[in-house]
Amino acid sequence: MSVTTLSTPAAPEELRDLLVGCRERLHASQERVAIRVGVSGRHYGDLERGRVRRPNDALLEKVAEVLAMSPAEQARMRELLDALPA
Repeated sequence: MSVTTLSTPAAPEELRDLLVGCRERLHASQERVAIRVGVSGRHYGDLERGRVRRPNDALLEKVAEVLAMSPAEQARMRELLDALPA
């Protein structure tokens, strides 16, 4: 059994914790982040909740930029998104 398989059930919660933690570090609302990323507030909220399946690389790069994510945080975000059920 792989680590990815073991972490799958927790992936949405861990993803939420990571994105919310980065967002709160900037004292920003979901809506403010969404505007800066260039998506709707609902779409960004769905990303935080792990409801966006296979977001494109451009979106993830913009989210990482807007949230000032470290390389480790960016890598973790991608791991968690990859662990979400298809």
